[in-house]
Amino acid sequence: MRTTTDTKALVMRALGQALGGVPVVSRRPDADGAPLGEVVLVIATGGAGRSRRVLHTGQVTIDCYGPTTGKAMALALRVDAAMRALTTSDQVPVTRVTGSAPAESPDPDTHDARTTSTYQVTTRNHS
Repeated sequence: MRTTTDTKALVMRALGQALGGVPVVSRRPDADGAPLGEVVLVIATGGAGRSRRVLHTGQVTIDCYGPTTGKAMALALRVDAAMRALTTSDQVPVTRVTGSAPAESPDPDTHDARTTSTYQVTTRNHS
């Protein structure tokens, strides 16, 4: 039986390595009104699932926070480059990455700027 890759865990590991010190989290830190600084939030949001017995497509939505809209967007563009590079890595079984361009997405619960993008990540299932 083939095992499906945990897309969210794979993406969080890859972004953690690619972003050099920027926190990559699965839950937005509660700063009690204090600035968050640069933070990347990864949320599993479904996906097409298993296909052709050997492939799995998972979907993640990624929020990038920063003190200004420009810094949040710059971080989002770094995330986008790292996501697109997953298909060239020998370290992960990613065969395809598609997704949206980062967009401004104000978060009413914080004063920090936020951008949001969603990616579909296709991986090879493993034995």
